[in-house]
Amino acid sequence: MRSGNQTFIEAARREQLARCAVEVIAEAGVAKASMARIAERARVSVGVISYHFGNRAGLIDAVVGEVARSAVELMEPLIVGQSTATGGLRALITSNLEFMRLHPDEIKALLDIIRADEGVYAAQGGKAVEDVQRVLRWGQRTGEFGDFDTLVMATSIRAAIDAVPPMITSDLDLTAYGEQLADLFERATRKEGN
Repeated sequence: MRSGNQTFIEAARREQLARCAVEVIAEAGVAKASMARIAERARVSVGVISYHFGNRAGLIDAVVGEVARSAVELMEPLIVGQSTATGGLRALITSNLEFMRLHPDEIKALLDIIRADEGVYAAQGGKAVEDVQRVLRWGQRTGEFGDFDTLVMATSIRAAIDAVPPMITSDLDLTAYGEQLADLFERATRKEGN
């Protein structure tokens, strides 16, 4: 079962190694997440990690990619499945918070990676803003949303979502938080008179 140059087994191994890297980074931080430590967690040799990722930077890139893939896998169907842009925006916001609730280690690891080298993953943040802009433009085309600069609004929405992970504690209800955040931006984007 080849997909490009990668077999199903190789893809599964890469995913498993990325998952082990997430666990180590979430526990110890990216600075202490050596290939040896990750290999120990995965019960493989460092050579196996090198074979699949080339080096530590390749593995860290794979972690970022895996977290992004998992987030898209959860959120995209919920967003595109909406019949209105208002529903799409609500789904975008609430599914982001749901991802945080379901994947705390991934969020913790991603934040640590970004803090360690913010410039490297700036493109990821730019794509996230563009995704929000698409939903906002949809709402403006259908007349559900008012006339505003979609970049300003999308950046504000992303900033509100991205402010949540450092606040996550066991007593923070991410579902309720997401609903309130969605209510706030639903009011902010609504066309006057609607």
